[in-house]
Amino acid sequence: MKKPLIFMLSFIFLLALPTGPATAVYNANVSGKISDLITYTDGDYIYFRLDNQPATHPTCNPSFFVIDGATPAQRIDRLYSRAVAAKASGETVYIGYDSQGDCAHGYIRVHRVG
Repeated sequence: MKKPLIFMLSFIFLLALPTGPATAVYNANVSGKISDLITYTDGDYIYFRLDNQPATHPTCNPSFFVIDGATPAQRIDRLYSRAVAAKASGETVYIGYDSQGDCAHGYIRVHRVG
């Protein structure tokens, strides 16, 4: 009889523990034309700016969007290819990003380039 009670109390205790730090959230979209696209040899991150770049952000420097280098390489390649094609053609792109926090390299973290 005591084992089920101990198990239930342990389970409830584990549910009450904090889950850790918050993670990035894709919670906003903006569309525009890419005015600047910048890459560096010392990292896998990609910076770009839209012609109507957001002017403010609660925690990140809003002057650039960034595709984080911690993103798997195949995904970075796809996002970068899409950004290059849009920049070269002058096409409007739709950017999905985190509007509230979890910056990447101090700038606005990108989750989607479409």
